[in-house]
Parts: sequence; structure tokens; C-alpha cells
Amino acid sequence: MSKQQNIIGLNLDIDDNYLAQCIQQTVVAGISESLNGKNEIVSQLVHDVLNIKVDSNGRISSYARDNDQTLLEYHVKHAIREIAKEELANIVESSRPRISEAIRAEFSKKEFMENTVESFTKALIENLTRGWRSNISVRFSEVDE
Repeated sequence: MSKQQNIIGLNLDIDDNYLAQCIQQTVVAGISESLNGKNEIVSQLVHDVLNIKVDSNGRISSYARDNDQTLLEYHVKHAIREIAKEELANIVESSRPRISEAIRAEFSKKEFMENTVESFTKALIENLTRGWRSNISVRFSEVDE
């Protein structure tokens, strides 16, 4: 069976082993519920979340050495990464004027300009003197005022 399966036109990219475990847990839950064993189900699910080892993508790998963290650890790390990304994006957005000003100041330094022109000239000469076909286009367009 393939690792990816289309269900109603959607590619869910679910690992077969993980899917099999979920189906097994659902079947066990159904049987257990009919036998009034709800506490056992909850305790088994908690046990599994705390003990099932997954890889860096949150999937159970067929290579045991890749399964280096519990499912709970994976989800906690994933949640923390997402929160950190959001906070970093907020900080960058709120600092946008200062960052733009600092970049503009660096770009306007004479040393930066000289290094940029030198690097561009060196790259252009190296490309023109080698066997590469170089295309150079210069276009002028009218500025709408």
C-alpha cells in the first residue's frame, strides 16, 4: 500500500502505520464503549500519547532510530515553533520603519556602493570572458507622473 492515499480527491499524506493504529484505536474504542469501558479507553489514549515515538514530522517511521520523540513532545514543539514564528513576525512588523531606515543607511554608505559596483563588475567580466553566453538588457521606461 502507498504512503499517500487520495480520499474524495484529497491527498491526506497519512502514514499507513499511523492510520492503522488510529483505526485500531477506533475499533477498540467502539468495542470498549459498548462494554462501558470508557476509563480504559482514556487511559490507553493517554498512555499512547505519552509513549508512542514519532519522527521529526510527527509520523511513526519504519526506522526505529528516527522515532526520537513522543507524540506529545512533537505537538508541544510544533506549537511552540508556530507561536515563536508569529511573535517574530509581529516584532519585525512593528520594527519595520527602524529596520528599513537601518538598511537604507547601510545601502547609502560609500563603502557599500563601492563593494557592490566592484562585485557586479567582477561578476560581469568573469561571465563575459568565460564560454558562457551572457545576455545584457538595458530598458528605459517612462515614469508616470
